[in-house]
Amino acid sequence: MKWLKWGTTLFFLCFLKISWSTPQEQSCLLEQLATATDTTTIGELKAVCQILHAPEQTTDAEIVVAELPQVQSSSALAQRIQLERQENNPFSLLPHKPNYIILSNNMGSLNERPFNEALPNKETHLQPWETKFQLSFKVPVARDLFNKADLFIAYTNRSFFQQFNKKNSAPFRDSNHEPEAWLSFKNNINVLGFQNRVIRTGFSHQSNGQSGALSRSWNRVYVDFLFERDNWYFSLKPWWRIPESDNSDDNPDIDDYLGNFELGGLYKHNQHNFNFLVRNNLQASDNHGAIELGWSFPVSKNVRGYVQWFNGYGESLLDYNAHTNSLGFGVKLTDWL
Repeated sequence: MKWLKWGTTLFFLCFLKISWSTPQEQSCLLEQLATATDTTTIGELKAVCQILHAPEQTTDAEIVVAELPQVQSSSALAQRIQLERQENNPFSLLPHKPNYIILSNNMGSLNERPFNEALPNKETHLQPWETKFQLSFKVPVARDLFNKADLFIAYTNRSFFQQFNKKNSAPFRDSNHEPEAWLSFKNNINVLGFQNRVIRTGFSHQSNGQSGALSRSWNRVYVDFLFERDNWYFSLKPWWRIPESDNSDDNPDIDDYLGNFELGGLYKHNQHNFNFLVRNNLQASDNHGAIELGWSFPVSKNVRGYVQWFNGYGESLLDYNAHTNSLGFGVKLTDWL
């Protein structure tokens, strides 16, 4: 079918002369055509070039990385930018962190201590199988502040549902709520071969909405550096916990278990995404942290299969100081990228 592709190319060259007269735009379209798949449309190629050559319109701070130096028409990044820019309403809801639902099994012993301390006269019977789900969305409040930054607000909920625990009326073991706000700055600095495309600085509040002995909460300010290299994407996110008074602090030692930074990464291979997340307190004498590994793969056009393994501290706020080892299987509705 080479004759068909070359015929399409000739038609495309004529189309360039008629609709796009700028040499830079024509050159970009030809470069994209050389690497495009047979199913790529002219409209998709034009959208990629519009993104590349209109930086003032591409404040894509809230995908894992910003503009690639050479974005091909099949780039997940370019597609994400295009989709987020199709909605002109600045207050449209967009995915933030991944949205998923999985059936999870805690392969270690479940942490019943907080419930026994809070409810000493009630027996606690937690089951290892439960449904874990995460809902996360963001809103672009303002674009191009000071000609450099975008302002976003977001909300993330992560819940643990004991749906098989009929003896205890199938309770929610814990639900964590995280509203946050941040300024996102585009950047283009090379660090040891990795391009730092975005720097985010913001505020995060996280709590489980409980009271008394079951209450957990903390506030942080953070900086998030987003890097990319080929099909790799990284996030380095150090934070500082805002101190609380002793009589109102539900978890004064939470830093000892959740640490002061988070390192996340994503590798894309065809339609498969492999991600990791690492936390650590960097203390040699009393070291604590966590690691999370994930694999998502296509199931249908809008749904992806998802496998997640978590080992360490802080899978939920209620378990911030209890070790968890869980494996989950389910679906992802939105991914990091």
